Amino acid sequence: MSIATFQANGDLAVGIHLATWQEVQETFAFNPRRQELLSGLKRASEPLKQSSCSRIYIGGSFVSNKEFPGDFDVCWADETVDLERLEEIDPVLLDLTNKRAAQKAKYGGELFPASVTEGKSKKKFLDFFQTTRNEEPKGIIAVDL
Repeated sequence: MSIATFQANGDLAVGIHLATWQEVQETFAFNPRRQELLSGLKRASEPLKQSSCSRIYIGGSFVSNKEFPGDFDVCWADETVDLERLEEIDPVLLDLTNKRAAQKAKYGGELFPASVTEGKSKKKFLDFFQTTRNEEPKGIIAVDL
């Protein structure tokens, strides 16, 4: 499967686009900064996978055509996750306080449970990631773990 094209504004075409790690790497890891972010994202995905997370959703500037994104934004399918196991393996992934500074320091990005709501918008993160600041729809990437 190939990842969809970008909209004129640089965001990914609207929808949830299922991709493999290989496709994410080929499409989005096109410079050293993006390779560094992808490496952190893959490291963060391992404890999620070990805790029975089935899928992650990648949003934000990492899945745009922006040359140097500041970080990555991910929400993870939380319906089957063993939260006690995740707390045991990597409590940083459950720390949503302090602007997620610990997550950014460890992995280079922020990770949220998909069903939790974002503060200002009151949308679930899975929905929040699929809109711009102006409430325009945009695409995200899904990767099965």
